[in-house]
Amino acid sequence: MKHKVISKAQIGVRQYGVDIASVGIDKDGIEKVFLFTVKEGDIDRKDWDGGSEQAVRPSLEDIRETYISSHLEEQYQKYPKKIVLATGGDLKQAIQLTWSQYTDKYTIENQLEYAFWGGDELAILIEEHLFNEHMIPQKIRSKFRKTLALLNDTDYDLRDYYDFLKYVLEDEKLATLSPKKQLKALRLIYLALNIIYSWSKEENNLKPALLASERTVLNVWDYLYKNNLTNKKNLTDVVSKIYFKHINIVSEYCEKLAPAMRIKDGLSMYGHHFIQESKILFEQVGILAELGHLCYFTGFQTENKEYLNYSQHISSLLKIYIQNHKAMYNPVYDEHIIDISLAILLLNLWNEIDFIDEWISNLISHIQFAYNAQGKYFPIDSDNFDELVELNLKDGANKEEYIKTSTMLPILAQWCISLGLIESYKFIHHVSTEIYEKSTLQIWYPDVDIEKFMYISNAAYKCGYAEAPITIHKHPKDFAKLMEEIHDSDNFIDIKNLSSVKQGLFPLILISNRHFRMPVFPQLWNMKDN
Repeated sequence: MKHKVISKAQIGVRQYGVDIASVGIDKDGIEKVFLFTVKEGDIDRKDWDGGSEQAVRPSLEDIRETYISSHLEEQYQKYPKKIVLATGGDLKQAIQLTWSQYTDKYTIENQLEYAFWGGDELAILIEEHLFNEHMIPQKIRSKFRKTLALLNDTDYDLRDYYDFLKYVLEDEKLATLSPKKQLKALRLIYLALNIIYSWSKEENNLKPALLASERTVLNVWDYLYKNNLTNKKNLTDVVSKIYFKHINIVSEYCEKLAPAMRIKDGLSMYGHHFIQESKILFEQVGILAELGHLCYFTGFQTENKEYLNYSQHISSLLKIYIQNHKAMYNPVYDEHIIDISLAILLLNLWNEIDFIDEWISNLISHIQFAYNAQGKYFPIDSDNFDELVELNLKDGANKEEYIKTSTMLPILAQWCISLGLIESYKFIHHVSTEIYEKSTLQIWYPDVDIEKFMYISNAAYKCGYAEAPITIHKHPKDFAKLMEEIHDSDNFIDIKNLSSVKQGLFPLILISNRHFRMPVFPQLWNMKDN
């Protein structure tokens, strides 16, 4: 930025609203005096006025009425003045109109203007002027640069950013450093995420930012958990910032797709073939459901009705999306049960039982038709795309080889028992004997070691146990009894004891399910007191 700092924050000296004053060239090419008032976090209605140091309006009044006339040196009086409200957070919607009215009222053309620099603006400025040279460790700097360079590549999997996270968080020295240096490391990660978000917006592709924010909040929590730091408020505050940044990113992503979701087959064009289309469309189901859960539990924790209302709005959008895209009845991977379960879980929170019943019935009906009549387009038991192509686009494939195992059928059966959907359960039983008689039906359950792995990987490969083979009994009561026996077994853990749940971050479980493709915990529907 090449600003000349003419005044810095001082302890014990009243500065009449100005934390930093500088002289520099603005974006319009005009040299100005910049008067920064720095606040912490998001700026909401409660932060606008009042007696706290966080109050914005008193600081602006002090700058305008006192600082400029009495504290700004005479040599700088001739310059146009720009009062900047700077914070690492956002200007909340509830205060945006107040801010706009205030700044319009006191702006004087060519003499005095106002600006808000939030987390996004600061991230861009830091990246442009400081980040490359000073803030990224040299060993990993090329990884971060590569991340930014490849963000516009739709096939890029963010592996370089994930390596960056791993380097910062898994550094053996970090856990032994002072709390101040640990905080600095987490703030560096938060800043990096903000830069990826701003670049993703610039590329008009928020998907990388969404994936990056999922991985970031999970990995940072893993670091706190494994180093017994989940009770350190200064560190958990950074997690909270990342968490809310993730909510903002997912919300922005979903709102961008919402118009297409409301149109019949509006997103179907994004796949060149049905199997690709199905994969893409079910991914959006999981993302929508994740957002709905984030807002529901955030609203519940903070008693904020706006979040709860938005969660219900997302639940309604999810219903419309499913109704408008018939591919939502044709899962092509068995693992699509992850996205389906996340969606059912959200719809159930908003008492959409009839819709869930209809959806499950349609899912089973289409699986039955696809297998019996077409011999393709049913959910295969692998996540390998080549095998999906082999079954659906080549002749001579033995369809029985692709359903040796199934988690979708027994999980949908458990959902039916949990929600009292008896007719749909009976339909699932019929299909299990007609099509899946030789298949091994199974459900994975987490165990006591789950938190060692779930924030950094698909924990199903590292811990837990599978209940197999499962028989979907003819009589619902017999299957319900089996579910109860599993629930009462010694291996069935109480997820309320997980660190993220205890700290009010229950949705981290669901983010991990979606992001790492870790099976959804059956505790979420097979719980006596849920």
